[in-house]
Amino acid sequence: MTSTYLVRRRGIAASASELEAALTRLRSLEEQPPAGLDARWLHSYALREADGGFGLACVFRADRLETLHRHASLAGLPGEDIATVQTTRVLRPFAPTRVYLVRRPVVGRDAAQLDVRLAIARRIADEDMPQQVSWLRSYAVHADGGGIGTFCLFQATEPAALREHAARAGLPVDEITPVFGRLVFREDHDPLRPFPDQAVSA
Repeated sequence: MTSTYLVRRRGIAASASELEAALTRLRSLEEQPPAGLDARWLHSYALREADGGFGLACVFRADRLETLHRHASLAGLPGEDIATVQTTRVLRPFAPTRVYLVRRPVVGRDAAQLDVRLAIARRIADEDMPQQVSWLRSYAVHADGGGIGTFCLFQATEPAALREHAARAGLPVDEITPVFGRLVFREDHDPLRPFPDQAVSA
């Protein structure tokens, strides 16, 4: 049985050519996977980091977390932040400009609380701030120490609008990173998976 994971890779390239070299290594592992490496690359979001370098947020299917650590080692790409995706919410198609990845460390203690808080966030985006922010997609992950966090993709006029949206919705913001492209290796054919009924222990 496989699970979906989001791998955040910070500062993997100082230039566009280095980023392309990193993507080439990822493609090579997909085209000629080593024996026993059960990891399938779905897609990635190319990010422009605060220091001017480049990073990636990669979505994978894999049999277990350890497989992705091995995959990262073979690709020569650090995966210091690997989170299991519990559900994916697709609200709008991916937009190619002014897109940001918003990391929220803890949004709720369990699936029910997460649903309530995200419903509030969506209402505020759609009704109160439709000209400033547009919520595209979210990946819900288990948070360190318990609870549920998210990686959210938004189209926005500027990062300040995302901070205002978060403040109105009562949501935390750990980091906001510009996304300048999406690289699709495989489409996710299971775009909406419900949370398990059991609560996540705090």
